[in-house]
Parts: sequence; structure tokens; C-alpha cells
Amino acid sequence: MQRMRHLSQLKGDRLNSLRRHLAMLGDQAVVLLRHKLVPPPAVEPFDGDPRFALITVNFSTTRFLKLMLLTLSEQRALALVHRLIIVDNDSGDGGLPFIRRLASCVPRIYLLENRRFPTHARGMRLGVSLLDDLEADIPPHQRVNLFLFCDTDIIFRNRDTLPDLAQAIVSTHAAFAGELFLGRHAYPEAQASFFAVRRDCYARPDVSPLVHHGAPAYFMQRSLWRAGLHLEHFPSNFGGYILHRGRSAVAATRDYRPGNAHATATLHKPHYMGVPAGEQIWQQTEVHHEELLQPANEAQLLAILTSRFSAPTSTT
Repeated sequence: MQRMRHLSQLKGDRLNSLRRHLAMLGDQAVVLLRHKLVPPPAVEPFDGDPRFALITVNFSTTRFLKLMLLTLSEQRALALVHRLIIVDNDSGDGGLPFIRRLASCVPRIYLLENRRFPTHARGMRLGVSLLDDLEADIPPHQRVNLFLFCDTDIIFRNRDTLPDLAQAIVSTHAAFAGELFLGRHAYPEAQASFFAVRRDCYARPDVSPLVHHGAPAYFMQRSLWRAGLHLEHFPSNFGGYILHRGRSAVAATRDYRPGNAHATATLHKPHYMGVPAGEQIWQQTEVHHEELLQPANEAQLLAILTSRFSAPTSTT
């Protein structure tokens, strides 16, 4: 009987792996073909004056999103973030009403609710598309020129993360900045959890879009390398700028959307990017903000975030 259960588990694991693999291949085929046939519209060259759009994808991780926004709101150069786009991927944790209220209160925060194909890569692409729509009719010097892709389970540890990240791009004329490492692939890569890319480089026809994959940003980064563009190493986690908890969306999907292929991933425990004392650092940050993270204190949290994010953005 035990052997039969073991064989049944193996069969189920293989089927789940096949489901995830087919979902990735399907997204990659459709997105890359569309990109080849209909390349993105041209974007004005980077003018050296950094203006961020932070794009994040919520997948039943609203508690982590609240913590990320709280630590982001403590940035000394928060004015560099001109737009903050939250794409909600059919969350089941009950956090959507709070995000809706936040977006209705803060002019620079936008919410896009995605109910179809709720993958991380599609959420990020939808965020970019929303940004294109929002800025279609404004002068070029007012448009954002840097995309900052940031997972919900990120905390900002250094209050100068934003200006230092911007300076890493401006001073080296980089197309991209992230914590680069050499892993399984031929080119150094940074996790899709936190990186910045110039908008004009992302819009190049020879640069691949983000796709559904174990490393959603790898194809894009590889195409930047192949185009001869500079990718700057920015030590986001190990330099103490941010801390990525990791695998939070997988764990949340197992709880709230068990039928989703994402929920069948075997790795679902946080890794903290291997940062020494990462778990303790995260816990200390949570404890520091614990009162505001309580559901009963949402009104107070909303008031604080509204006040901080409603301050003027930087101007050229």
C-alpha cells in the first residue's frame, strides 16, 4: 500500500511538472512571436534624469505588499518614484479592497486587476502596458524612463536605495541594474524579484520581453547582453539595500489558489537570498511594523501610506 501511494505521488509530481512546463512554453511561444511580429513602439532615449515606475505583482501576498510599501515609503528619495503600479493576479487573500482604496487615494498609485493567466511575467507585462496607456498623451520629459520591477515580498533596508540604484545606471550608462550572478545560464543574471531597466532599452525590438519561466527576466537580460548593452551589478540583497524573502507567492497560491499550476511547485519555503541572518532581519522588520500590519489597523496604514505617497514627485 505504501509503495502504491509513493508511485501515485511520483505520478502526480510528474503531471504537475508537465503542467508548469507546458504553461511556460505556451506563454513564451505566444509572447515572443507577438514581439517579433509586432515590436513595441519606439521610446525616446534616456535623458539622464531618473524617473522610476515601480511595478509589482500581487498574488495573494497582500500582507507582504503592505510591508514592502511601508519600507518603500521610508525612502529619502521617494519622489523618484513617479508611478507605482500594482497588478493583482486574482488574489484570494481578501486584500483587494485595501489595494483599491489605496489606489483611489494616491494619484501616483494604480491598480490593475488581472483575472486571466495570472502568471508573474504576464502581470509585469500588463504593468508595462498600463504605463504605456497612462503616459500616451504626456510630454516625453514627464514620462518615466526607468522600470523598477519589485516583488511584493521585498523590504527596503537602506533609505538611499532609490538614488543609489538610479546613480548605478546613470553613472555607467547602463541599460539594466540588478544583483548579477552566474548560475545555470551562459550569461550573468539578476532575479526578477528586484531590478531596474531603462525604458528605452526595454522597448528595443531586439530585446525580449518578460516571459513565464523559472527566471522570467532571463531572456530579456540575455538579449541586452547580446545587443552589447551594459548591465550593471547592483548588490541589492548582499549590499544591504533590500531583502527578498522569496517564494511567498508560491506558498500563498498553495493556500488560496490550490488549483493553479503555480501552487504545485515543490519549493515554497523562504530563502532570503542566502543573506546572512536574512530571516532574523526580515523578522525584525516585521516586528517593527507589526501594529500597522494588523487587519484592524488598515485605516491607519492607509492614512500613513496616503500621506507619504501623496508628496510631490521629483521634477526635471
